[in-house]
Amino acid sequence: MQDQANKTIIRGYIEEIWNRGLTDRFADFFAPDYDEAVYSPANAEGHCAMVAVQKRIMPDAVWSIERMIAEDDGVMCELTLRGTHQAAFKDVDPSGNPIRVRAYRTFVLKDGKIVHHSALLDTAELLKQMRGQQAA
Repeated sequence: MQDQANKTIIRGYIEEIWNRGLTDRFADFFAPDYDEAVYSPANAEGHCAMVAVQKRIMPDAVWSIERMIAEDDGVMCELTLRGTHQAAFKDVDPSGNPIRVRAYRTFVLKDGKIVHHSALLDTAELLKQMRGQQAA
């Protein structure tokens, strides 16, 4: 039963924070002292800053959960990011190209809050698509 509750929390996080950009809801999902393994600074500020970057470069970005596995206190997601490249990113000028890349996120939850987050995005493929090169 806890596995399903944790999945529901993560689905809400993906929808509210990443798809809708509602970073003011961050504390609804994350413990105040959560461990951030990806963004800098390694806290809510860094996490929300990356959401803002995504919304700037791809305002129409949508994350789709392809697969979600929950066990004990952990959840792992395989996701697809889709959007349109509309602003400069890592020295790549806006191209208007459609973007479709895979990502993986892992979470540890305690008492209904995320206490650890890590992610892996295929940045090489993202940049390739922004430049208009064929997707893999």
